[in-house]
Amino acid sequence: MTWLPATAAAATSFDRVFGLRPDLYADYRAFESLFWSSRPVAPVLLEICRLRIAQVLGCDPEQRRRCTAASIAGLTEQKISALDDWPNSTVFSEVERTCLAFAEKFVLDPRGVTDEDAAAVGAHLSPPAMVAFTEALALFDGFTRFRLILGIGPDEAN
Repeated sequence: MTWLPATAAAATSFDRVFGLRPDLYADYRAFESLFWSSRPVAPVLLEICRLRIAQVLGCDPEQRRRCTAASIAGLTEQKISALDDWPNSTVFSEVERTCLAFAEKFVLDPRGVTDEDAAAVGAHLSPPAMVAFTEALALFDGFTRFRLILGIGPDEAN
């Protein structure tokens, strides 16, 4: 439960809390939707990285949330359940492993991301996709932390 006051009716706790700043919330939603609608990076790849970030940061509401675009693109609960041990799982492709490693380092040690780490991802993604991927990681990391810091509850079903 968040420590912030309740706001007007909204679909989720996240919507109610972020709704305290409607001037920013609309821009956030528009920015977030670009990653899923314009598809500079495959939705399944983005979603497994988003979910792994939620695991690393210990954010249960974000771990339970699912992106519809990734589900439509073929992401399965079997693959999601393998994220806990992704380095040893056989369900992830080379590009997925490379991007998951980069995502973890991005969250845990951003100053430790090396040129070699970026080049490994860049071997699979075009330069515009690499920028989009990194922006998406920043969005996922930042707003997972936003949810944790503000105590936003687990009622998501997006």
